[in-house]
Amino acid sequence: MRRRVLNFMAAWLGSLALRAWFSTIRIRWYGGKYLHPHPGRRGEAIYVLWHERLLCSAYTHADFQGRILVSRSRDGEMLARMATGLGFSPVRGSSRRGGSEALRALLAEVGSGYDFGITPDGPRGPRQEFKVEAIYLASRSALPIVPITFSYRQLWQFQSWDRLQLPWPFTSGVIHVGAPVTVPIALEDVGLEAWRLHLQEILRSHTRITDERFEEFYQGGRLRRDL
Repeated sequence: MRRRVLNFMAAWLGSLALRAWFSTIRIRWYGGKYLHPHPGRRGEAIYVLWHERLLCSAYTHADFQGRILVSRSRDGEMLARMATGLGFSPVRGSSRRGGSEALRALLAEVGSGYDFGITPDGPRGPRQEFKVEAIYLASRSALPIVPITFSYRQLWQFQSWDRLQLPWPFTSGVIHVGAPVTVPIALEDVGLEAWRLHLQEILRSHTRITDERFEEFYQGGRLRRDL
């Protein structure tokens, strides 16, 4: 009963609370072709970001029915309900539980006009260690992998496995969308591992540079209405 109550609260109250919190953040958008959140403006893509920075994406990319990979754990059930309340379409599974089934479900959505969102170090880490799901999906779908990250002027960082970040209310934030990465078609095990390491370094570097150059990207960024 307690779990059902928590899931209900996540679906209705959690999404409202997240929208209200992040509506106070002064957000600037920085990047190229895949910056606009609506896939109709630039084509489908597979967005990857570290688990620690997913909260802002749930606000900025809500209501576009993006397909996101969510674990089958009890915590995943809560997250899936909250994601649905925000306008996403969660697909359940992970590298540990139901991964193959979930990837088949994601592949079936290719060409539907929606983006895919994956936190490649989720659902339980290790932190900033890129798992293979996004690369497999890209290799079988011919969609680009696009690194994305979120950085804030002031934030709290929790002592969880992912060091989850929560910006202070009324602070400033930057969304930085990187250049698309094209993965070869039909990669096998050796190729998948090589590209996993390559994408891991790309996303780590992309995240680090965004933090280091926050002021530059914020000043050079655009408001959502100007995209």
